[in-house]
Amino acid sequence: MQTIKIQTSQNIELEYMLAGVGDRLVAYIIDLLIYIAYGIGITIVSDALGGFGGNNWIMLILALPILFYQLLCEVFLNGQSLGKKAKQIRVISLDGNQPNFGQYLIRWIFRIVDDMMGSGVVAIVTISLSQKAQRVGDMLAGTTVVRTQAQTAFRETLYADTDETYIPSYPQVNRLSDSDISLLREVVNRYRKDPSGTAPILQKAAEKIRTLLSVREAKEPASFLETVIKDYNHVTGKAVD
Repeated sequence: MQTIKIQTSQNIELEYMLAGVGDRLVAYIIDLLIYIAYGIGITIVSDALGGFGGNNWIMLILALPILFYQLLCEVFLNGQSLGKKAKQIRVISLDGNQPNFGQYLIRWIFRIVDDMMGSGVVAIVTISLSQKAQRVGDMLAGTTVVRTQAQTAFRETLYADTDETYIPSYPQVNRLSDSDISLLREVVNRYRKDPSGTAPILQKAAEKIRTLLSVREAKEPASFLETVIKDYNHVTGKAVD
């Protein structure tokens, strides 16, 4: 299985399994079925209302969700369309952070080249030949698509919502960003699945966060990071993704 190693802005190296042509093709087909189902629904409603009285602007408005479907899904669903979510793959930035709106926009614009020209042949060829499994839009946006893993019971416990009586151990966690917390979640989950192979990464991440938060206590790295994540969720009011 093809993998990619990404050096994050926190100087932490993470390895991901790249989503291959098969995964991305199935995700695309699922999204295509959603397009078709939406189109059928609009047609049924149109027929029931007598074709909207010939008002083309109404049809144009109703077509907007399909036009912007991929862009809106990736922006608001953490790099996933419904098809990608079903196949457990998502878009990530090559710098290790969550892609920004500009990167998602570039991917969306160049989807015309990748998916529509040549009936998707351009996308299939570039993904197959690229070392990072990128289509043209990915190359220009600095992104790629990787596999994700199902959330475990541990993850659900770690990121459960806190109640109003919860007292954060590190209230200064608001110095961190969403991308920092996303990275910490990734590091901790990888450590829980492979302690021996990821312990150095965990230790490095804990040292970095201690420095950012001005924390001097020598708490066990995994426990420390779990607490930081929980505190961040409470202080910022973030829901579990």
